[in-house]
Amino acid sequence: MKKILSLSLGDVKNVRRDGLLVISLLAPLLLAGVMRFGLPPLRDFLVDFAAFDIAEHYAFAMSFLVLMTPMMLGFMTGFILLDERDENLLSYYAVTPLTKIGYFYYRISIPVIMGFFLSFLLVRLVNLTQVDYLKMIPVVFMASLEGPMYALLLGAFAANKVEGLAISKALGIIFAAPLAGYLLESRWHLLAGIFPPYWVTQAFLAAGENSGWYYFYTFAGLLIHILAVLALLKKFAARAS
Repeated sequence: MKKILSLSLGDVKNVRRDGLLVISLLAPLLLAGVMRFGLPPLRDFLVDFAAFDIAEHYAFAMSFLVLMTPMMLGFMTGFILLDERDENLLSYYAVTPLTKIGYFYYRISIPVIMGFFLSFLLVRLVNLTQVDYLKMIPVVFMASLEGPMYALLLGAFAANKVEGLAISKALGIIFAAPLAGYLLESRWHLLAGIFPPYWVTQAFLAAGENSGWYYFYTFAGLLIHILAVLALLKKFAARAS
């Protein structure tokens, strides 16, 4: 327990002294603020001048908030992973009571826990659309699994923080998957399910619409996210060794 507390305090120090990590932490809060205070005036403007009501797309916008929160926390964790790997701290943790396995569990669990509670909080604060919070529990948990997924992607495939930054930017392309799922009416958009964010958005929207597809999207999405995290953990552990 003392070792975990020490790691947590070290993470706080790392975040405070690294501007990139601070941005990763603040980005979801800034996005939530823009949505809460920016979208309603924008809606009024578009209704008056273009007869276009964006309110019907609020649920999709909020699904992106649920996606962005664990993603940014995942990138923050991933950059910390890269620093600790470069400083050879993984070998140090392997011979401590925490052990390397304990370290991996810690690194995976922190973005999941933070992403879960922060996503719920931001959805509640933004409050642009009706939300069934009971149905949101598995959806937000699914989204929170993307935190360790992105962290392990950086840890497994980036050689340093510069490469990590490049990979994090390139990963933005996967957000085409939830966009395709939202815009395409044909069920062919299920092909976009090879990208985990697709399932979060679809489950979020299905929950709001009280659709029977909610259970399919949630179960399939949870399975895909868990398998992705396990595969990336194995890859990262092999590279760390």
